[in-house]
Amino acid sequence: MESESTKPEESQPYVAQLIAHQEDLRAFIHSLLPNSPSADYVLQNTNLVLWKKQKSFKQGTNFHAWAFKIARIQVQHQYDRAKRETRLVFSESLINHIANAATVNIPHERTLNILESCMNKLNDKQRHIVDARYTPGESLELHGKQTNTSPGSLRISLFRIRAILRRCVETTLAGTPS
Repeated sequence: MESESTKPEESQPYVAQLIAHQEDLRAFIHSLLPNSPSADYVLQNTNLVLWKKQKSFKQGTNFHAWAFKIARIQVQHQYDRAKRETRLVFSESLINHIANAATVNIPHERTLNILESCMNKLNDKQRHIVDARYTPGESLELHGKQTNTSPGSLRISLFRIRAILRRCVETTLAGTPS
């Protein structure tokens, strides 16, 4: 095993980078596997691969990009496993699009603040639909029963709301310095 021949003092810079990127890796994987119980499993596998491949990482190169590429591969492996077990929800091109967008090195906190600001611009009806979809214990079906609206109609509304939020976040990011 490669890592067994690595002396502890040689691993310290690598371990420091690995630790420093954990939250970004977690957020990246969760962005590709939203609401999936397998996201933490994929993070664990990503860390295992990163550890085993530490000798192939060249100090001074972009650890962030390298680690995210490995995480992306692990997410794809998870989708492949899920595809064999059930029907795939996202197409491979969508996964790649999300991954490419997520690999842009934007501080996570800043992005969340922008998203929160964009969420505050939604009207009450839109906000309730988003809450119904993303609040644990809630669902679009339950919200539909409460508002006498079909779940299909709510899904279409949610799709449009996501597009509004995406445009708002992209516009805000494009217009503000990092």
